[in-house]
Amino acid sequence: MNEKCKKDEIMESLISFVIVFGIILYFIASSGMITFDKPEEKIAQPIQNVSMITVFTPEPTITPEAIPTLNIDYVDPFTPGDRSLGQWYQFYRAGVQGLKDLQIGIVAYRYRFLDRYTWWNPSTGNYYTQRPEPGQRYFAVWIHEEMIGNSTKDDPGFWAFDDRAFGLQVKDRIMASEINESFNPVVRIKEFDYYYDFYNTVTAPPFGYQVLYTGKNPESGGFLATKIGVLRMGPGNAHDGFIIYEIPKETQLTDISLIGEFGTFGSARWYFDV
Repeated sequence: MNEKCKKDEIMESLISFVIVFGIILYFIASSGMITFDKPEEKIAQPIQNVSMITVFTPEPTITPEAIPTLNIDYVDPFTPGDRSLGQWYQFYRAGVQGLKDLQIGIVAYRYRFLDRYTWWNPSTGNYYTQRPEPGQRYFAVWIHEEMIGNSTKDDPGFWAFDDRAFGLQVKDRIMASEINESFNPVVRIKEFDYYYDFYNTVTAPPFGYQVLYTGKNPESGGFLATKIGVLRMGPGNAHDGFIIYEIPKETQLTDISLIGEFGTFGSARWYFDV
């Protein structure tokens, strides 16, 4: 029993010593006599040789812009009056001559200004430059006339219009064409070599004419320009071509309109600035 008591006394003394020693340390630390070093903070260093790092940036997707188109108001093709370039004027007659119905369509579909033009003289084999009067320039418009349908069998037939059915109004003045005036329909205009007809089949000739080689006209190199005459049914029998006008040089597109007078079949006017 005595030995056990001695052990207990020793443990109690040891615990008391630890407690007293801890209290002493606490007061010493609070007084600042003992300091503890904090662990050294690591400061992030800047990345060296940044220029060597390649960063891929995807290119932005570019959406192509839509090509602007002109909004042309609808015009009933059977209604006479005003219309825009490329809009048809049509007229209809039922049971003509007891055969088939007649439907004719006419459209102005292209234009061009010219300060001069170059024409081929087949009799000499040379090109020549044609110039307008001083203070003037040329304006050309392409016209297509067609009897609507697909068969020429027993079709009613119709006479073909020519340049005399059209007049170019420039402001308050109406002008006749230069065909058979300064321009001979037999000759070929170099600037129009790649201006095809409405259906893109052949180079368009002067409107209302067909140019044929006969070999009997030395002054025109054997070529002859003749009026078309009767129009037959179908796109392949349509006639097509250009008309040339001489206009004041300062004329703007807004000053111009083409008037077509078709007798009892009505009239139409085409504007070019729309």
